[in-house]
Amino acid sequence: MDQVTFDDCSVAFRVPSYQFLSAPGFAEARDGLIAGKLALYEGNHLFNRLILEEGRFLCYLAVLALHAAQDITQPATWLTLGRLQREVTDLGIASRNRVEAQVSYLRKYGFLSQQPHASDRRVRLLVPSSALLARDARVLGLLLNGISLFGLSPTEGCRGSPDAALHKGMRRATLSHLPDISRLIRRHLPLAPFFAHDCGYMIMLLLLRGAQENDGFVVTTGYQRLATQTGVSRTHVRRIVEAARDGGLVETDARGGHDIKLTPLMWHAADRWFADQFALTDLLLREALD
Repeated sequence: MDQVTFDDCSVAFRVPSYQFLSAPGFAEARDGLIAGKLALYEGNHLFNRLILEEGRFLCYLAVLALHAAQDITQPATWLTLGRLQREVTDLGIASRNRVEAQVSYLRKYGFLSQQPHASDRRVRLLVPSSALLARDARVLGLLLNGISLFGLSPTEGCRGSPDAALHKGMRRATLSHLPDISRLIRRHLPLAPFFAHDCGYMIMLLLLRGAQENDGFVVTTGYQRLATQTGVSRTHVRRIVEAARDGGLVETDARGGHDIKLTPLMWHAADRWFADQFALTDLLLREALD
């Protein structure tokens, strides 16, 4: 069992991420994942703003994991606002007030509801909508499709969106790994300009796809087009790209963000990120099947 070491802990991947990175099918799996995620997220400005930033993303994952691990006969496992706040604040990535705000947004737009417990109506349980669960299953399906290309993972459920039982099992397994996932994100410091901002992850995917469509490095786009695709302001996009430039990930010469050039460091950092995502998915799948 491989140990991917951090400053203060390890993630016990069953298959080392470097095995995915060095496998012949890595580029195909990576490109499929980029295309699949953009097909899900591109144009859905609301969903992008709600989850595609580190703190919001981990809050979203915590909701799904706590829901999957909930035992209605065990009050300590119930998915309440207080339980969610404790889980997320323990990760050190969001305050109680920020978690409450995120829940309010999810409720406002129908991704989450708050319902009284059947036996104690004073208790308000948080319940993910069927639409949120279906979208999450599709995201996991993209990752399962990816790892199916390597021949390194179990074959059960490795094509398409997982069925309800496997989806629940993988998200139940996610609960104990939330601290690992938080540290995993922070491990990829070169990508911080994207991970730390609203829609930054989406902008990263768009830049990678844009480069793939050309010579692998030059993206013939501009700040305004990226802003339109992600639903944030042109200024917000410019700040993210400039932060990426300062980190050595991209080069910008033309005004308005035209002809952004991805550096080899950008591709190296992105490939390491996707390799870790495949390794994490393999781990969750194995634990769900155990």
